[in-house]
Amino acid sequence: MSLKIITSTTLSAQSVLEPTTEGQQPVVIAYFNATISDANSNTGMNIQNQDLYNSNKAKVRADWQEFMTAVYEGEDTQASV
Repeated sequence: MSLKIITSTTLSAQSVLEPTTEGQQPVVIAYFNATISDANSNTGMNIQNQDLYNSNKAKVRADWQEFMTAVYEGEDTQASV
């Protein structure tokens, strides 16, 4: 029997609808998460507001692509460690 230590990195982000008028608060449309380890990687998106997602799909999907670019960079860094 032997011990195998697995290191991992966790990334998280939010796709946020910024306020259009003074006094409004930003609204989270979706949360993104990823765990990258030398054993495997897991990614996910959790939509918080389906109506806002439906009316802002292009923005949320662009945010997701930007997030995935960060995940790929993390995977490349993890693989080289």
